[in-house]
Amino acid sequence: MLSRLFIAALIFSLGNVAYAAVTIAAPEVIDVLAVNDQEVKNNFLRSQESTYEIDAGKASLSIRYRQFFQHLNGEHDILKSGVVTVQTPDLKDGETYTLALVNPPQSFEAAKIYAAQPTVALYNSKNELVVQQTGANTEAKPWLGSGLLGRSFDLTQKQIKPSVHQPEPTYTASIVDTVKTAMTSRNTQTDQQLIELWKKASKAERQSFMNWIAEQAQ
Repeated sequence: MLSRLFIAALIFSLGNVAYAAVTIAAPEVIDVLAVNDQEVKNNFLRSQESTYEIDAGKASLSIRYRQFFQHLNGEHDILKSGVVTVQTPDLKDGETYTLALVNPPQSFEAAKIYAAQPTVALYNSKNELVVQQTGANTEAKPWLGSGLLGRSFDLTQKQIKPSVHQPEPTYTASIVDTVKTAMTSRNTQTDQQLIELWKKASKAERQSFMNWIAEQAQ
């Protein structure tokens, strides 16, 4: 019986990490194109803030600055930047984070310059800066040519590839310290729970658990 509780506790502790989720909010002028290199299916005609639910932990957000301008002569233009890849630190389960432009342009002429090197920031629910990224990524992405009706995607993918051809992101010192502390605390708690269960288990229960571990490794 205890061995079953031991295994259940292990699965539960791993499951808490795997299925934790956070919410990312993006204004109209920021298109979220992909999460962890998996395409996001957006509504081309969206005209308000959009939200995306992703796994807690580190994430790679591929985004683009896009703004509509209506001119006095009745004509219009849509400016688009290249892809900006934002590598986040560990995002906390249950939290809501917001993407925003840093020093957004106020005119069409300013926007044309801004689109060449946009600066995007991610803020937490307390409006504290989490990470800031300047510059567009020139690396070709397979999902950029998939059209408006692109495939849907799995937000639970954990493959994160480093971005290229753009400056390094800026993180706040407090966020870095908090992430290190939280990871250490979480690992310590999980380890301690497993140690206590192991101490209480009988020899037969320990052998049963070791057999189960061996089966999972095959």
